[in-house]
Amino acid sequence: MIIVLTALFFFVAVVMMIIILIQPGSSGGLGFIGGGSQSAFGTQTGNVMTKLTTVLAALFFITAFALGYLNARTSKVDTKEIQQMQEAAEQLPADEADDESFAEEIGVDISDTNE
Repeated sequence: MIIVLTALFFFVAVVMMIIILIQPGSSGGLGFIGGGSQSAFGTQTGNVMTKLTTVLAALFFITAFALGYLNARTSKVDTKEIQQMQEAAEQLPADEADDESFAEEIGVDISDTNE
């Protein structure tokens, strides 16, 4: 699900950048590249491009919020799992490696002299 939304997010972002750059602005922009394609949309070219930009921007924000929500939800699950692991670790018996009787049971010499 996250991979599909990420791919859609990337696609929408690239298409939106292209559409915005093609639109002629007050300073010209890159409108000269797509200037000939404006007549293909008829006399209402500005309205078509504006509506397409609006739809793409809305889709961009919706996918961004969805990805943010899913990412936050995933990290909450990870936090819950970590808390469960910490609780399980606290319930384990104390470390017995410091106890000399435990070391003698397994045959380990822990004395200071090497006899």
